Amino acid sequence: MILKLVRSLFPWLLIMVMGIVWGLSFSLPKIAVDHGTPPLTLIVWQSLLAGFFLLGMMMFGKIKIPFEKDLLGLCLVIAVCGFIIPGVSFYYAAPHVQAGILSITVTLVPILTYAISIPFGIEKPEMKRILGLVFGTFAILFIVIPENSLPKTDAIPWILLSCLGSSFYSIEGIVIATKMPKKISPIGVSCIGNFLAVFFLFPLLYGSGQQTTLEWPPDTAGLAIFGISLISAIAYTLYLYVIKLS
Repeated sequence: MILKLVRSLFPWLLIMVMGIVWGLSFSLPKIAVDHGTPPLTLIVWQSLLAGFFLLGMMMFGKIKIPFEKDLLGLCLVIAVCGFIIPGVSFYYAAPHVQAGILSITVTLVPILTYAISIPFGIEKPEMKRILGLVFGTFAILFIVIPENSLPKTDAIPWILLSCLGSSFYSIEGIVIATKMPKKISPIGVSCIGNFLAVFFLFPLLYGSGQQTTLEWPPDTAGLAIFGISLISAIAYTLYLYVIKLS
């Protein structure tokens, strides 16, 4: 009885921990960018450090990845929809939008996930859920639109850009829920996704002429990047676990 209760509550506990950990990450990118770190540099270092952190976890836990034919495609979707596009959108918007507003745009993920799932037949339209979708959208607008939350109208395009990142999180979640094999560890998939993001972004970073090194010992921006990387590795892996359990 107790074991059954623990199993039923475990996904909710993961969601709560993931929300707390991920919520800490929205102030750190703004700190890093405000202290002179270019957005592309931030994304590349975040993915690189998170990838090595997860690789260390795999080696410590002796986690192996069975290389199946669909694994690379799945990891590519995770790299593009989970790291590259959301990272670019959030980190370029960070200097222009309050950290609280950025975090609120992420609440669009479950709303958009359900909205996207209906046309593809993954979810059935239910009046309660549709009403929740509508009310949830209005709730976000009531928080974001008032003058005390959005003092400058020129921040609107940057908010829309961060919403773009949330929409790709939704697409990624649907792909993971429908295509991720049960026997593959989320830690391994997240690790590969991070390294693929670095592989695709590093040429852009090098070609843009942006800063490619970190100061040592780390300054304020460097400490923020290390913090973001650790939080990203933990929170994103929990995110994959939650999708897998659902």
